[in-house]
Amino acid sequence: MRKKIFVRNEEGDVLGLPMYLIIVMIVAVAVIAAVIYMIPKGTKTMNAQVSGTPTGVIQADGTVSFGSFDVTVSVTTNDDRRDPVVDATVRFSGGGVVAEGKTNAQGQATITVTGANLNVGINEAYMKMTVKASGFEDFQDDAAVLLYRPS
Repeated sequence: MRKKIFVRNEEGDVLGLPMYLIIVMIVAVAVIAAVIYMIPKGTKTMNAQVSGTPTGVIQADGTVSFGSFDVTVSVTTNDDRRDPVVDATVRFSGGGVVAEGKTNAQGQATITVTGANLNVGINEAYMKMTVKASGFEDFQDDAAVLLYRPS
């Protein structure tokens, strides 16, 4: 086995070492990029539709003008061919709470969000809906449900 000997110049600096480090870094980045490229991605797209006009209203009850409330949301999921997406995880987040459920054989889910609230000085906010299913790209709607306080 031959040993690699690095050449030194008059100042005692090792020549060639920085080039080896650059080559190693380039190879490492190429390997990492290849591994990331091989990670499977969702191949099909999906759509999720919120039924009706789900809004949560916080009502003032005399002495308490800020409180929590519940809202029930119905969601229907389907793919490009309008086939239902079964066992998709539907998650709503916002208003200080998170609620989730799974779709049934018809691609539908009914989720009750309990305890959502609006902080003092905030009169409206949106709940975000995220839908995830195996083999599908994730679906996201940042303004799926409107929470508001009547004026």
